[in-house]
Amino acid sequence: MSNVAATAAPGRGLLRILGLAFGVAVVVGETVGVGIMRTSGETAGRLLDPKLIYLVWAGVGLFVLMVANTFAELATAIPKAGGPYVYVRRAFGDYLGFVSGWSDYAIYVLADAYLAIAASEFLAEIWPRVSAHTSAAATTLIVLFAAFNSLGLRASSGAQQLLSLLKVLLLAALVCAAFAYAGPAPTAHVLAASSRGAGFVAIVVSMQTVLEVYGGFNSACYFAEETTDPDRTLPRALLYGVLIIVAIYLAVNAALLHVLSPAELAGSKLAAADALAKVYGPPARIAVAVVALVASLSVLNVCVLLAPRILYAMGRDGLFVSSGAYVTAHGVPLAGVWLSAAGAILIANAGGFDTLYTATAFLNACGFLLCGAALFVLRRREPALRRPYRAYGYPWVPGGALFISGVLMVVFVVGNTGPSLVAIAVVGVTYPLFGLVRRQLHRRHRAAEP
Repeated sequence: MSNVAATAAPGRGLLRILGLAFGVAVVVGETVGVGIMRTSGETAGRLLDPKLIYLVWAGVGLFVLMVANTFAELATAIPKAGGPYVYVRRAFGDYLGFVSGWSDYAIYVLADAYLAIAASEFLAEIWPRVSAHTSAAATTLIVLFAAFNSLGLRASSGAQQLLSLLKVLLLAALVCAAFAYAGPAPTAHVLAASSRGAGFVAIVVSMQTVLEVYGGFNSACYFAEETTDPDRTLPRALLYGVLIIVAIYLAVNAALLHVLSPAELAGSKLAAADALAKVYGPPARIAVAVVALVASLSVLNVCVLLAPRILYAMGRDGLFVSSGAYVTAHGVPLAGVWLSAAGAILIANAGGFDTLYTATAFLNACGFLLCGAALFVLRRREPALRRPYRAYGYPWVPGGALFISGVLMVVFVVGNTGPSLVAIAVVGVTYPLFGLVRRQLHRRHRAAEP
């Protein structure tokens, strides 16, 4: 490992107060949100065949479970704040650690932006006057959540558990309401759609979209340093959380297909609203918009929490400005919160939802690839490293996740080039940024010498 980065001087640390309830809440809360509400209709319209729809959602879910198995070992072996950045830096050194940290940070800043955009769109469904001011509404939401999470970790933790529970209950009610429909099933439409099939590009775009809908399943890792019993809590939060998420996604898709055909879902930006409006009339759209708004705000809250913890870890290692490692007495990396909010506001006023959303899927696949490789490198180089949880099925299950991550990156570039190139550009920016950081560190070291 390179020794370029100096360890930041010890200061006030993060608060170790989080338990399993928060771990599961943050995994479910950060994952289940705007994606399943906003993209399920478009995904069904691309894939057309209900069997293929279920296969894509379940298949990507199985891949995510394999990756979660890898993260569970890494997070318990190196229980520090910062997520993938910490594992990749330990395995590959400062530069790839910086690439991983920067890319991961970009994911959550992009997520802050597109979540605020989506939430403003859902708010406009409830309050039509907002439709003319969605950019201003998105900016306001980012500022409000940054301000709330500046109050302290206890307030953030309580709010996240409440939002996650409320979201799951509302989604369960939505699914039950759809299955209460006893009208004719859309058999004719389904058969017509199935006969046409889905092309390669449609499948690739759908996989890329669905992978991002699962994005955030590793959220508990970022709070390893704030978890009271990381050895037991982190693996359970990751694995239980992913299983709950897969069940929710399959149930929501089954509910939608119970009411509407894939062809009818194709043009919908809020598929559940269209499905329930068919059964219960126009007022159902408002009810679904409320569910979607709560779901997107729950994810936004987690993203506002996560991004500063990446900067905290990088600042502590000397790969970001030292202010990034500043923590308030209430456990808040304050500079990171507001720097991330500023970046999200700029992006929210410049980019559209779809491009931002699918670009983050490529970055996620890149992160999974690096973390999977880190697991193998650390197993070989540090066999004595304490590992409270060992990845199930090693080397085959983690190796399979590593291989699939690499294949997905190639497929995403070939099948959905534009957003993937945006993501590659984000990664490309890391090289000159790292050079700047390294020069600053060298100057600091020379100034410190007698």
